Amino acid sequence: MAERGFCGALRRARAFAERPWIRVLVVVTSLLVAVVLLRPGPSGPKRATWEELVLPLAPGAIVTRGYHLSPPRRGEEEDVIFTARRGAEKIEIHVVDRGRWPGVRETKSFGVAYETPRSNAPTEDLEAVTQALRDVIDRNDTGHGSPASIPLAAEAEPPALARALMRLEGWRVIVVPGLVALAVGLVGALRRGDAIVAAALFGLGLLLRAAHLDVPFVHDQDVQRLFTGALPLGEILTGKGLEDRHPPLWFVVLHVAGWFGDSEAVMRAPAVIAGALVAPAIVWGARLVRGRAGPLGAVAALRVAVSPEFVARSREVSEIPLFALLVVVMCSLVVAIPHPQPLSRPRERGGDAPSEPLSRDGRGVGVRELGLAATTALLAWTYYLAPLVIAGVLVGLWAARKPLASVARPIGLGALLGAPAFVLLFVTIVRDHGAREVAERFPDLAWGAGEGAGLGYLIAEVYKNVGPGVLVAVWAAMAGLMAPRCAGALVPCGALLVTMMGVSFASKFARVQPYYVGAVAPVLALAIALAPRGRVPMWIWSVLAGVALSLLFVMPRPRPHLTYLPDADAFMPRFAAIAASRSEKRFVTVAHYDATLLAYYLKREANEPAEWPRTEVSGEFVVGEEGRRILPLVQVHRMEEQTAEQAREKLRAALAEGPALVIERDAFVLAPVHDEIARCEVLVEAPSARLVACGGGGR
Repeated sequence: MAERGFCGALRRARAFAERPWIRVLVVVTSLLVAVVLLRPGPSGPKRATWEELVLPLAPGAIVTRGYHLSPPRRGEEEDVIFTARRGAEKIEIHVVDRGRWPGVRETKSFGVAYETPRSNAPTEDLEAVTQALRDVIDRNDTGHGSPASIPLAAEAEPPALARALMRLEGWRVIVVPGLVALAVGLVGALRRGDAIVAAALFGLGLLLRAAHLDVPFVHDQDVQRLFTGALPLGEILTGKGLEDRHPPLWFVVLHVAGWFGDSEAVMRAPAVIAGALVAPAIVWGARLVRGRAGPLGAVAALRVAVSPEFVARSREVSEIPLFALLVVVMCSLVVAIPHPQPLSRPRERGGDAPSEPLSRDGRGVGVRELGLAATTALLAWTYYLAPLVIAGVLVGLWAARKPLASVARPIGLGALLGAPAFVLLFVTIVRDHGAREVAERFPDLAWGAGEGAGLGYLIAEVYKNVGPGVLVAVWAAMAGLMAPRCAGALVPCGALLVTMMGVSFASKFARVQPYYVGAVAPVLALAIALAPRGRVPMWIWSVLAGVALSLLFVMPRPRPHLTYLPDADAFMPRFAAIAASRSEKRFVTVAHYDATLLAYYLKREANEPAEWPRTEVSGEFVVGEEGRRILPLVQVHRMEEQTAEQAREKLRAALAEGPALVIERDAFVLAPVHDEIARCEVLVEAPSARLVACGGGGR
């Protein structure tokens, strides 16, 4: 009797909790609490900067043994990095939270240690300089918080969104994402929840990606794509646009964006919009396959909307967000297209049942097949990972024991339309052969053996994008294998798995990097949204997805607020402004990628259109009406054993013709060149680079 009364009470409580107004109340309360927890507090008293914590040392001062200290910069793991240089020798010293790195030197609040891979100095110098810097910090350390919480003198006041995200620490880093996941899941459970969730996630994704887009460019790839997008459409589709290492569709998109200007914000806008659409696309895909996305689809899509890594990728001039969007659409359409089953094998519980009744609508099936063909073609013209994604989708269907013939026609048609892009892919791989030979000789290059694209690196890259959701997606795929004909989780997981294996294999002969798989990693959220619900109830999947989302921001990664602050390596606008104000007509960059960045910001200084500058036979860029020339000393992907000496001779020949400004960055120091410019006048020094004047009065 007592048991019956208890069960009855549970049923009544559940019925009460499922009332729409109760859910709306919980949603509003959860979001209000999350907002309050993220609300920045009042500005406190002015805090000591890192420059003050190393007094009496200062940028340019000698630490010990002749090593000069450079300005500090932010690291990638909530640390601060000091660099000490003596000629071509460099020591990189990291300051982290006390106790984080065992066995290193410590002060009252911090751990101080040098990083071997990025330092090139004798061991005794590494030890001496690190000890000297530690002693200076210890004398000024009166008890401080995390290194990331201490400002740098050159840093501007963080914007409101960055200050709010800075509150994601301690217990808030788990509670706030959990509250948002609860609210989104409850909205997804409402009758019209799918539409509300899709709109809300698009708005949230747009807010996180579009805020403060005017931060300077750091990577030359952004400027290269911008310049190529400024070419005439005919040149993009038949000329210089085909010489790039990427298919031309993205350059067409940038060409259209260029109608509205060529600033950093305008050129980043297409990727921002595409990235913000990925989460709504997951909700749409789950609804297309299941008939309704529900709480699970809502929470799974939320993961992509707020992923710090994917947000950062969506703020670059990159086709990665668009490709991720197309991959989600393709996988959704493949699963949603009806797959006839043999009569002797009835559908088992846990399969893709909700999409079967829709198969009677011939027009609906035709629209999906047409959409699949178009998506496949767009994939081919957007990113060269397309063949791997297509193969992975077919592998996922095979693993789900679905007949491949049901999608052969639309995928075949799309592949036929994208065939010219596949030819360009082959040409790119052939061109990359020389770059691979360079990487074997210089393994510290970004695509060299020092970084690699092994499966371990690729798994780490996927984990950076979706966090603990990887485990939920893997479980969903395993459940899909146990639930016959459940392609929902297997197709997205197959697309990602084959892509990872392909990138790992291609790293042996092509110039690929681990971050490429970030273009496919968001599809794991679709695998979670389409997890089999036969053997595992939907509410369990939803709870698992919510818990995994709560743990997303716990992972060691750059804190999300740093996305909205200028990067320490974004020194080129400052260098270009100084260069434009001086009389020198020739500028020299040690690495070719700095020449591209400098050309863009010199054009911005002169209010000229951002487009490829005229290139001389010597490889120099000619910028502006005054004929300013930019000479890159080294093409990094064409380096040889004699490159350093050849670069020195090119520099000497340039200086023989007159004074010049030279840009050298820490990431690419050539000893012969460094020794040559060591006698020049340092005009300005950034944390990772310096601008010097050589020749004339500067030498």
